[in-house]
Amino acid sequence: MSELSLGHLLSSEYVIPVFLLTIFLASLIATRVRIPYTMILVGIGISISIIDFTGHGIPNISGFKVEPKLILYFVIPPLIFEAMMKIDREQFKIIRISALVLATVGVGLATIVGGLLLSYLAGLPTLVAFAFAALIAPTDAAIVIEVFKRVKIPKTLATLMESEASFNDAAGVIIFSSIMAIAASQGSLFSPESTTEINVNILETIGHFAWVFFGGIAIGIGLAVGSQLLHRLLEEPFSETALSVAVLFGSVVISNALGFSGLVAAAAAGLWFGVIMRKPHIISEKVRAYTSNFWEMIAFFANSVAFLYLGLSMDMVRIGQNLPLIALAIIAVLAARAVSTYPILAATHRFTKEKTSMAWRHVVMIGGMRGALSVALVATLPESEIKEILKTITFGVVLSSLIIQYPVLSRYIKKAFPEAVQEPKSI
Repeated sequence: MSELSLGHLLSSEYVIPVFLLTIFLASLIATRVRIPYTMILVGIGISISIIDFTGHGIPNISGFKVEPKLILYFVIPPLIFEAMMKIDREQFKIIRISALVLATVGVGLATIVGGLLLSYLAGLPTLVAFAFAALIAPTDAAIVIEVFKRVKIPKTLATLMESEASFNDAAGVIIFSSIMAIAASQGSLFSPESTTEINVNILETIGHFAWVFFGGIAIGIGLAVGSQLLHRLLEEPFSETALSVAVLFGSVVISNALGFSGLVAAAAAGLWFGVIMRKPHIISEKVRAYTSNFWEMIAFFANSVAFLYLGLSMDMVRIGQNLPLIALAIIAVLAARAVSTYPILAATHRFTKEKTSMAWRHVVMIGGMRGALSVALVATLPESEIKEILKTITFGVVLSSLIIQYPVLSRYIKKAFPEAVQEPKSI
């Protein structure tokens, strides 16, 4: 067998077996050392990247790396769909205003505050600073969901954070795309003479955001509602599960094609499908159990891809060379998260029936971790020195989320909610 054909094998047929073996090893190690298997996957990915950098890596290692668009269109949507499918509609109704405001207004505030701080603290050009603030503003659904599988918190609080993470992924993508469009129209983001001014029509931008966001909700709910009629005609688990897959990816593809948000559509479809799943006259207990198990497995593999992708994407050399810049970025991101969470939750606490204690607000603040979505967004940028700078600080902020915020959040939850098995009687 020639060297060329061997390289082809290593970059194609062996991708899935190596991926599955990696997941198995991570799960096996996790059972022995009590570290989440997802963190081990990140470590494995980083190790592979470092070994490859030294010139001793696997031949054609690039064949094992994941395309950013695959993460955005095929990995994140199933995670969002499965998470929203599990959310109890009654629990969501309790915190729906807080969740949606955090996921929309909160992301916008975080982008503005983060962009201004990075322009001032790090001296980045204005458009570059706001581009980074937009792609790092959304919290990562995969990480948030993984955290709450391991620590016990009040169910409504978990619903609040999972809902926010599912919807703000889409909001972040919309705002980031808008900033890229502005940059393209000004022709300045990737030039050495990046402008220090942003010319934008605020009302037009808000209108565009609302159109893309709520258009995605309409597509997702529309397909999910339409599938109810088909579910009434089906009684076979395989067919009904296949229908749920069609609803998810149909929502994503149609929304993207019409200029709406596919991620919002995935969240809305998942939430409504969860409602359908709880109606025995539409979906039988047997089908419900089968479909739930199917989506749990899909979410497991999607989660594994997301975290392995994080590790493989990390450039530890550049991170080490830019620690001061990364430190400033971390400060700006945390400050932006605080400004975009505490005031919003205080307002909904005062002016709506949605009550949140200060402990809940602290959890929402600390739990604003970043992950695969931010890395995927920065990877979609055109090649330039600006992109390399943004990649470096994105990797640094994401890595800090994993090694600092994750354990801090776990410890705080155990301290604030030592027996959080049921909802607290008063908030």
